[in-house]
Amino acid sequence: MAKIRIYKRNPTFIDLSDLVEQISNTGLAETLKKYYDQPFEHDAMSIVAGPSFMQYLNKLFKTQIAAGDILQFESGDHDKYFMFSLTGTWDEIIKLQ
Repeated sequence: MAKIRIYKRNPTFIDLSDLVEQISNTGLAETLKKYYDQPFEHDAMSIVAGPSFMQYLNKLFKTQIAAGDILQFESGDHDKYFMFSLTGTWDEIIKLQ
C-alpha cells in the first residue's frame, strides 16, 4: 500500500529560502528532524494531482498546508518529496547521493 505523508514545520523559525539552503547543505533527513514535526500519514491507492489536490490534502489531513510544508509519496521502495512554495506550487526535492 502506498503512503502520503505531510511534514508540517515546527515552531523553530527559519526563512523559507534559508530552509531550502539547509536541505541542500545538510540533507533532507537532518532538516526534517530539526525543523519539522512528526508527519501526518495516510494510505493511498492513486493520486489525482490537479487543481483540487490542495483541497483534497487539507480535507484528508484536516490541516492547512502552508509554504515550506513537505509532502512525501512512498510506494514500494520509491520515495518522492515535494515542498510547497510561496507561489502555491510543489517543488520537487531531489535527494542526491
